[in-house]
Amino acid sequence: MTEITNIDNNTAPCHTRKIPLWLVLLDNIPTLLMLVLGFLIIKQLTLTGAIFYGVYAAISIIWFWVFICPYCHHYDTYACPCGYGMISSRLFKRKEDKSFSKVFRHNIAIQYPNWFIPVGFAVYLMITSYSVVILVLTVSFVITGFIIIPTISKLVGCKNCEIKADCPWMANRRKAA
Repeated sequence: MTEITNIDNNTAPCHTRKIPLWLVLLDNIPTLLMLVLGFLIIKQLTLTGAIFYGVYAAISIIWFWVFICPYCHHYDTYACPCGYGMISSRLFKRKEDKSFSKVFRHNIAIQYPNWFIPVGFAVYLMITSYSVVILVLTVSFVITGFIIIPTISKLVGCKNCEIKADCPWMANRRKAA
C-alpha cells in the first residue's frame, strides 16, 4: 500500500474503498455515548445547562460537516471511517480552496468543549455533592472520551487510512507515540 503525503487537491486513490457499516457504528456509538454521558453529568446540576450542552454538541457536529468535511479527501465517498463524508456531501458543496490539514486544524477546536465541559462539571460535582451516580457517570465519561474513542480511532478507524499522513489528528497521534 502506498502512503500518500501532502494531499492538497482533495484526491486520493482510496475513494473506491468502502468502510463497512460496523466500522462506522464503532466510530460513532462511543461518541454518542460520550455525549449522552456528558448530558447526564451536567443534568445532575442543571437541566438547562445539559440542554445547552446537547444543542452545542449537535451544532459542533454540524460545524464539522460544514467546515471540515467538504475539504476532506473522503468527502462524498464511503471511505470516511465515521460516515461524515457521505452525510456532509448530501448537505454541503465541496470546497477546494484550502488544504484539508489547514482547515481541520483551524476548526477542530469546536469539538473540545464536548470533552472538557462535562469533566469540569464532574469535578465540581465530585467536590460539592459526591454520589455514586456522579462517580459512575464521570468514570464512564472519562473511559469513553479519553480512552475508548482515541483507541478506536488509532487502532481501527484511522489505522489503514491512505491519507493519514495529511491528517492532523493522526499526525498528533504519531508524535505522542
